[in-house]
Amino acid sequence: MYVICYGKSPKALETGAKLINEIGGRYITGTELITGSFVLAEGETECAIVMILPLEAAVKSMEETVSDKTRNLPVIAVSPEERYAAVIRRGGKPYDAGVNAVYSAIVKVLGPFCFSAFEGKEGLTGDLENLVSKYSMKVNCEDTLNRFNSAIRSGSKVNVYTDLPVVFADPVIDPMTYSLHIYPYDMRDDFIRQYQASKEGKTEPSVFITCTYLGDGEDRNNLILVPKSLSIGIEIKVKTDPGYCCPAIRQSLKNHLIDPAAVARIASSYTARDSEIVKTVAEDLKAEILSFDSDRIAKTVVPLEMTFSPGKKPDSATALALLASPDGMILIRRSSSAKGLVFSTALDSRKIVLPE
Repeated sequence: MYVICYGKSPKALETGAKLINEIGGRYITGTELITGSFVLAEGETECAIVMILPLEAAVKSMEETVSDKTRNLPVIAVSPEERYAAVIRRGGKPYDAGVNAVYSAIVKVLGPFCFSAFEGKEGLTGDLENLVSKYSMKVNCEDTLNRFNSAIRSGSKVNVYTDLPVVFADPVIDPMTYSLHIYPYDMRDDFIRQYQASKEGKTEPSVFITCTYLGDGEDRNNLILVPKSLSIGIEIKVKTDPGYCCPAIRQSLKNHLIDPAAVARIASSYTARDSEIVKTVAEDLKAEILSFDSDRIAKTVVPLEMTFSPGKKPDSATALALLASPDGMILIRRSSSAKGLVFSTALDSRKIVLPE
């Protein structure tokens, strides 16, 4: 006898571990559930999928995740808070005969409880705390973050808008809480218009995950999360005042609709690493410094040729930005807004996992 447990909230993981420890079995992910890629014990008929979710969510999940492997397996919904266990599908042969034994074993583990009501969607999935921490996100308002986290924990569904590559951590559970709207980079104007509509109260308050500069005005209704996802490659031309470079780079980023808070790394050559310009810019943007030798910089293939240069010329700034963000996308190429240096900016290629 064994159970195939599926659930995501901290309480669900705790309850699942208790069932697995007493009955035997394992946890599976949402991807395994959708694809049916998990392994079943050969010849074992006393087994069942155990959805450790609020009842409504368990039923909805099974409606959307039936595969050839899961079609005949019994399904038992268990409250994350251990308040109930309910058979929501008996399964087909040969598993239908063993579902009663599995159900009885689960009830025995949960104890002699008598529930008064089925749960809602509280604690269905994780809130945004781990997401903010993992990607070192700038939060526009801590009170707003707390408010959204409370809403998520209470089972409310929230809109998430982004122009970055964002994927769900769990493709089954997370869409029940997060309504994800992704704008490709070439639709950034539409993304900004969506934010303005939400800021002006034309749409409901939402979460915006972006490196796009949305202005410096206060917004306590919407939650703006800016991940550290950008690299700046710096090519120093002549000695100049670092104090002048910092505001010039910040303003150039904003002019290109990039939030300076999104810069994670400043990349330079080994020879320039210890210069006051590089160190001051990195400190100002709260970014780490990466350095590369001249051979790697020269061998880095940069996309496209500079349209203003008829012949091929070195582009160290862009090469450095790409070395710091492998396979990234160039957002700014060779800006000379800061006197005495040239810089390029690249966006990381990594996907942001929601809610993490």
